[in-house]
Amino acid sequence: MKNYTKFKSSILLIALAMSSQAFALDDVGDSGYTTAFKGLDADNNGTLTKTEAGKEKLFAKHFNVADKDTDGTLDEQEYTEYKSNAEKKTVKRVVKDSVITSKVKGSLLKDESLKSLKVSVKTNHGVVLLSGFVETEDQIAQAGKIAADIEGVKSVENSLLLKKE
Repeated sequence: MKNYTKFKSSILLIALAMSSQAFALDDVGDSGYTTAFKGLDADNNGTLTKTEAGKEKLFAKHFNVADKDTDGTLDEQEYTEYKSNAEKKTVKRVVKDSVITSKVKGSLLKDESLKSLKVSVKTNHGVVLLSGFVETEDQIAQAGKIAADIEGVKSVENSLLLKKE
């Protein structure tokens, strides 16, 4: 039980540290984004065309959404706001996925029929991947049910396999 409490505390600290990074993005100021913006502004006119901004993957896909005033260019404010918001969303998603992974692992450890088994858990965009080897079909089903019952889980890819004897 002591190790489980330490595990939960460690996960909480990691989640807090990652979420503080999201808030730290607000404190970056214009300097980091200004440097990136100026690096893309090939003609040094203070705006980015779709071609200039498209050198960054984020803007290649979302230029029109970032162009709030729909003038066909991005000024530094539009660039900074969109990039900052996208980075915050990414950090929040990673934190959510980490929390889901921790909850699934904790729930698997609590289950008497599964706690001694080594089941790998990974989460991406709320999709949980279970992998490893178990002894029975019931354990495969139980692990999948446990994962699916965790709040925030969108789906479970159960890749658990039976141990060969």
